[in-house]
Amino acid sequence: MREEAEAPSASAGTGGAATPARTRRRLPRAAKRALVGLGGSALMAASIAGFWATAAAFDERIAVVVTARDLPQGHVLSATDLAQAEVMLGDVPHIPWTRSAPETLAGLAVRYALPAGSLVGAHLLVEPSAGAFGDALEVVVPLDTSLVPSGVHEGDVVLLVDPGAAPSHERAGRPRSVIRTLELAAFDGSAMRLFVPPAEWVWWRALPAELGAPPMALPVPLGGDAAALAADLDELWAASYEQEAAALQPFGGRWRDQAAPGELEVLTPVDLSLAPSGIAEGDLALLIDPGAPRGSAGGGRPRSVLRAVRLEHYEDGVLGVWAQPAEWVWWKSLPQQLGAAPMVLRVPQGTDTDATARSLDEEWQQAWEER
Repeated sequence: MREEAEAPSASAGTGGAATPARTRRRLPRAAKRALVGLGGSALMAASIAGFWATAAAFDERIAVVVTARDLPQGHVLSATDLAQAEVMLGDVPHIPWTRSAPETLAGLAVRYALPAGSLVGAHLLVEPSAGAFGDALEVVVPLDTSLVPSGVHEGDVVLLVDPGAAPSHERAGRPRSVIRTLELAAFDGSAMRLFVPPAEWVWWRALPAELGAPPMALPVPLGGDAAALAADLDELWAASYEQEAAALQPFGGRWRDQAAPGELEVLTPVDLSLAPSGIAEGDLALLIDPGAPRGSAGGGRPRSVLRAVRLEHYEDGVLGVWAQPAEWVWWKSLPQQLGAAPMVLRVPQGTDTDATARSLDEEWQQAWEER
């Protein structure tokens, strides 16, 4: 009704024909909501795309060298100690990863202990020849790999083995035995380089001399029990040594039962050149210093009688004696002091050994002086 009342007034104002009024179109509210939602989604998509485009432009993530496992201070690197990682570093010192990086860095030593995943930088590496790392000292230990025809390689877990010493008439020897288990690092095929505390350094340095030979290396099979293998080998080697020692025993299995409390065994080789007809167990004999010619160390000395002995235990040029510690020392050191095996001279039963010894000493003294 309001529009009908106003229409004539509008016509009158123009003084002409009547003109229809302009009608304003409006979208439904549901359509408006749809348009607003689409616009918001488009704006969000544009924002996300812009973020990733910006992030990609400023992403400084690069491939670098990191440690593949925990490394102790002074550890000499092998290629397997290093790995690749993608990180954002900024100005942090690092070594870029390349395929050749592990081989290039192998042989250098870490200045400090590094846990697995640590960034490796040039400031953390030194030449092994630089010597000590804090309290750690460098030691090069030769290894005997003859137990493994196929060879021993860096990174192998091995049993470090005392090669032992074969028994003989002159020494007791010792069986081969396992010293410890260790992983070979910085091993060049014949020796390994270690960086260890001073006390352990002294032990490693003295080891070859104490063993009388380089320690041996025996790899533990992959997945094997090192402790069980060591126990089995020690038992086997001990039994083998006992058999070897028994084979050297010239006096039979009952020999060891003849020792009195506190007595020690001495097996002394003797020189039979003064007994061309031979000697036998049970004979009475004079034990003789073979002497040394003039001009030898100490000026030489004439041949002389040391003592009379009953050959209670004798076989194939070896004299067996059970003796108390002080006497044992004398017998044990005798060949070394004489510079040769003592000689034996068989004498008849009932001989006055003291008178015979004096007579022989005078004769030998005179002959030595004349020469």
